[in-house]
Amino acid sequence: MELYRIGTTKDGFTVFYQIDIHGCIRTGKIIPYNPETGHRIKDGSVPEAMWVHSRLKSLHQLPDMWELTQCLFGEHLLVLYPGKPVALVEAEKTAVICAAAMPDYLWIATGGKHQFNDRLLVLKGRNVVAFPDIDAYVFWRDKARQYPALNIKVSDYLERTATDEERELKIDLADRLLQKMADVD
Repeated sequence: MELYRIGTTKDGFTVFYQIDIHGCIRTGKIIPYNPETGHRIKDGSVPEAMWVHSRLKSLHQLPDMWELTQCLFGEHLLVLYPGKPVALVEAEKTAVICAAAMPDYLWIATGGKHQFNDRLLVLKGRNVVAFPDIDAYVFWRDKARQYPALNIKVSDYLERTATDEERELKIDLADRLLQKMADVD
């Protein structure tokens, strides 16, 4: 929690701050989770995701001309761990869970399947293994080819090993890790 500087709102929602390589906070993604299940609340009672900058703008605490420029979740850690290989995932929650389970990697999240884009240029010179969600393997593999200057290998681990049920659920690496841990208990 401290390493990734994760916060909470007054409502108890999780805030995943996007802090760039220079230590500047770009925004924060606010995600409501069910405290019993650990899964996102998707019943329509609250938005599935909100943004710190949107709240600040609505309160007139940001200048009208301010514009969002997103960065990777965990990007600020690149400076702290220059020699660690990077593991890239989609979801912030996945990065945090995987960081606890596999600390030999520096876990960073794009923030979504379609966020595999130019913000990855900050990874130039790093060894990167990307672990896409089960429904994003082909998309990320093809996107990685568009960035030949980056050393990104896209893992097909979930693609090779997922069951039909896991494919239907659109699992990610954290889902697999948590299931394996539950199976051990």
